[in-house]
Amino acid sequence: MNKFIENLYLSFEKNGNNTCLSIENTNHTYTEVFNFAQQIRVQLEHTDSQNIGIYLTDDVFMYASILAVWLEGKTYVPIHPDFPLSKNLNVIHQADIEIILSSVEVSGNFEVQILDSKNDFGKEATSPKNSSINNNAYILFTSGSTGNPKGVPIQFSNLFYFAESFHATFGELKNIDCVLQMFELTFDLSVMSYLIPWLNGAKVVGLHKKETKYLQILDLLEADKITVALMVPSILNLIIPYLDSEIKNKSLRLNLFCGEALLTKQIENWRDFIPQAQIYNVYGPTENTIFCTHYKIDEKIKEKNGIISIGKSMINSNMSFFEDKTNEGELLLSGKLLTQFYWKNEEKTNETFINKNGERFYKTGDWCIKDEDGDFFYTNRIDFQAKINGFRVELAEIEYFANQKLENAISVSVLSKDNGNNDILILCINDLYADENQIISHLKNNLPDYCIPSKILKLENFPINTSGKIDRNELKKMI
Repeated sequence: MNKFIENLYLSFEKNGNNTCLSIENTNHTYTEVFNFAQQIRVQLEHTDSQNIGIYLTDDVFMYASILAVWLEGKTYVPIHPDFPLSKNLNVIHQADIEIILSSVEVSGNFEVQILDSKNDFGKEATSPKNSSINNNAYILFTSGSTGNPKGVPIQFSNLFYFAESFHATFGELKNIDCVLQMFELTFDLSVMSYLIPWLNGAKVVGLHKKETKYLQILDLLEADKITVALMVPSILNLIIPYLDSEIKNKSLRLNLFCGEALLTKQIENWRDFIPQAQIYNVYGPTENTIFCTHYKIDEKIKEKNGIISIGKSMINSNMSFFEDKTNEGELLLSGKLLTQFYWKNEEKTNETFINKNGERFYKTGDWCIKDEDGDFFYTNRIDFQAKINGFRVELAEIEYFANQKLENAISVSVLSKDNGNNDILILCINDLYADENQIISHLKNNLPDYCIPSKILKLENFPINTSGKIDRNELKKMI
């Protein structure tokens, strides 16, 4: 049997009476979620389609659909209701999807069969279908530079090794743990947030659509209802202004950050609220299965330009540069977590994956530095490097000095165009009352003239994409 599916099945069997999923104060046991999955499997067992669409509803039936698809040895592809119909149709056609599972009426004509994931056929639970561990577990379609989404298929074997890496680094969860799941299924950090608890009989605490995401998270943390949380750093920008200095979280024991650069400034304002938690910065692209590095944040924090170190590799993954003897360059990843290719995209696969000394590597597009202890530091995306009047400008460096003059806020530098189509720098700040003159003066004291922004844009909050990250493209549209 597929070893990954076997481990998952045995956990559902062993932890039947434990709470598997909690959404909006409604709890569902492992047995209940498994039985929902079994009813969904009845509708899937006679289809030859390998890739099954799941319409994102954020309810128990969405999570049961994942389990059902996996128990059938098939592959799920998330379909986001808020994405344009043209983008969803692109994904459906690329992935050869013939069936979409949904517990609600689907908006838009997807030109495929829609199956109701709430249907109850009264069938008893059965064992998982015998399937290969090399089958794809999911395919996530990420935005491509050409506007055409590119698919990243992740195999059951990749998830097996990711779980092994997670447990070796952070330990196994307890069945009394309550794990925050704050992500859309289109973002691969969601996979860790339900998979690792499921493998350990712990509770997944999901969010709902009736209240703003960051306020739900704050309420859960202030009520001590979360013990483990993987979060994107951007969520701290929204939560921190609402923290009450008199209230301390007592429940959170493990807090991971991933998805974008984590700043020392953000953590300094956060860790007083979660004094019992071990805090880690982790890193990894979708192509290398969720995340693959770890750096524990202690009293003395390793950082470059205010960006906290991403640390060292977890087991089953390796980090390196093109040149073996260098300590700086584009980060390359290899190992058992790596996807095999981009879905039906040989050109992009050949562009992004390389072979060196008989080993396959993924070119991350991230510029990194390695220190004498072997810890890695993310500095910036290679495509975030800007040139102004022929000078290379590091956007992260501008943000670092600007942040020194901001209290409960951070800055984001973006490259824009003036009326003459020349490149200019814009500094965006999520504080309507920031002193622009003070910030510009500080930048001039620390940076050359070509690094000084042409304009400061002050916003109440930064735009956030569906992954919870700061949306730089939307920022550019606001300039």
